[in-house]
Amino acid sequence: MIKRLAITVSGAVSLGSYEAGVMFEMLDAIKQHNNDPATAAAGDYIKIDVITGASAGGMTATILAQKLLFEAASLDGAYANCLYRPWVNDVDIVGLLNMHGDDDAKKSILSSQLVDDISVRYLTARYSAHVDLPVDRHAAGADKISLGLALSNLNGVDYGLGLRPTGEFVYTKHQDQLTIQVDGTRPADFDSLDQWEPLRRAALSCGAFPFAFKLVDLYRTVADYPPVPPRVTSILPGQRFTYTDGGTFQNEPLGMAKNLVDQIDNHRNTDSRFYLYVSPSSKDPKAVSDDNFNAGNADYVSVAGRLLLSIFEQARFQDWVEAESINEKIALFNARAAELRDGFLKPAGTPGALKEADLKPMTDALLPMLFSRDAVAPAKEADRLREQFAQEYRDVANGAGASAADEFISALLTLETAAQIGRYDEMKIYGITAQDGELASWELAAFAGFFDRSYRDHDYDVGRRKAQEFLNNQAIAQPGEIGPIRFTPQPIRPIDGSLDGLKLEDMDRSVREKVRDRVRDRIFEVLKEIGVEGFVWGPIVREGIDLALVTPELNKVLKL
Repeated sequence: MIKRLAITVSGAVSLGSYEAGVMFEMLDAIKQHNNDPATAAAGDYIKIDVITGASAGGMTATILAQKLLFEAASLDGAYANCLYRPWVNDVDIVGLLNMHGDDDAKKSILSSQLVDDISVRYLTARYSAHVDLPVDRHAAGADKISLGLALSNLNGVDYGLGLRPTGEFVYTKHQDQLTIQVDGTRPADFDSLDQWEPLRRAALSCGAFPFAFKLVDLYRTVADYPPVPPRVTSILPGQRFTYTDGGTFQNEPLGMAKNLVDQIDNHRNTDSRFYLYVSPSSKDPKAVSDDNFNAGNADYVSVAGRLLLSIFEQARFQDWVEAESINEKIALFNARAAELRDGFLKPAGTPGALKEADLKPMTDALLPMLFSRDAVAPAKEADRLREQFAQEYRDVANGAGASAADEFISALLTLETAAQIGRYDEMKIYGITAQDGELASWELAAFAGFFDRSYRDHDYDVGRRKAQEFLNNQAIAQPGEIGPIRFTPQPIRPIDGSLDGLKLEDMDRSVREKVRDRVRDRIFEVLKEIGVEGFVWGPIVREGIDLALVTPELNKVLKL
């Protein structure tokens, strides 16, 4: 039985290096597993068919989708692959601080052009040669991969809700997304610049962290915005919207992954469906809560910092919490199904025994009411439940007869529909996460990793180690799990323990001073733009603002 894997890559900033390490190990292991003769004999291949990403994870997800389908060799080599190079080798604070190309100091603190150049290098430079491109499918990739990117639409799209007795309430939705199923069997249609240039720009917008990088315009179509709920905004052909970091509203897009899975599986084959959540940080309450923050010490800078952190933290883990809640409901429903089966199998007259005549009047009355808007749906949903509970159905049919087994399904359908869980499935979610104390780049909202390559190398190798620990965990080799995974791990370089949980004050002071001076320059660019230096006292005002507020606060943030 082929096992299908949906992967969600969270927002991470410079800790994209950790996620790159995790993904290299996972892809290498699954490749070895799928190429192993024992896997061919057992038929337990593992195929990745859904990848979603938010913020920095959006760029990783996009690169992964393309390379799995069309350029497998680029994913090989622990320290040469197309995830290691952009996240560890190609980006650093020197390049981010130097403005060039289309950079505008009024629009971003760091160089957006550098990130743009990296995205071209790993996504669309492939199409610069006017020759037929070789197609190289990765052993871990399915024939088709659904890609989903979490986006934050600053223009927003208006939707209307009906009000009683009459009227309409209009609200604006800024949480957005881009989804596409890329068909690897049709390279003429999907392995082209026309397909990947829009996806490259969407991935850029996905990671356009506010103020650090400039906003990104994307052109969307009416097909991207279905009319339900009722859409008020009129979407023109090629409608332009402006985007910031996709993690602002949805930093862990597990829900998007589930929706893409539903389009593929149609709520079937749940026993062979698995989800992998990759994030550099599990939930650490101490990293978010701050008992020292209060109304008495809340100045402009601290409020802005707490507000920004609160917005991003609010977007984290919501999908996982919801998935766990749904899993609990489904577990209860499964328990009720087992109880129903056991009731049909008990001898008549014993406590808890059920027979068809006990339930049929109820299901005959309730099902038409529950499906009053769709007379065809009960038969389709009953077929799904027969497949989902095939063993229980056979048990009842063998013990009590075919008509009792059909009534067992009708009773299940009644319970499921009344509880409104028919469109949900249990999600088997694995997580490969780390704690801040294990990583070097977590400080300064994870921007600190750009200060030195050694930090990113450290976190990449921590990601590799965490993934190998997951792959070797015997828990995933139990019945009903994704394993056992047949692979031999590649060696990992020695990890410098002195960088675990590295504090900002212990990082290179000269680098922190350069960052301070660059941010300071950007602030004064803004002051100039709003006219502070346009009158006779401008330079004096600027100097006063600098001495009293800007430099002291930046020194505080950067521990100078």
